[in-house]
Amino acid sequence: MKYQAVRMDFTLKELKYFLFAKKICPRCGGKLSRSKEYRTRYGWEFHESRDPVFSDNAKVKYYSYYFTCTDCGRKFSLSELA
Repeated sequence: MKYQAVRMDFTLKELKYFLFAKKICPRCGGKLSRSKEYRTRYGWEFHESRDPVFSDNAKVKYYSYYFTCTDCGRKFSLSELA
């Protein structure tokens, strides 16, 4: 079965960091490289009380962004950096 939807969640602070901030490691000051990972979720996990966004059986790619320091090798999530 193919994926039927894509979902990414950002808070305003995360979106601001993702688009405009310099990607510098808070631990050592090295350059951060971005990577994207996804998990398979199903539509019934995202139901909202007002309006269901996805059908119950829909396979959804749920993306998360991570940043890895090229110097120290530490991995940070977008929420940790924002």
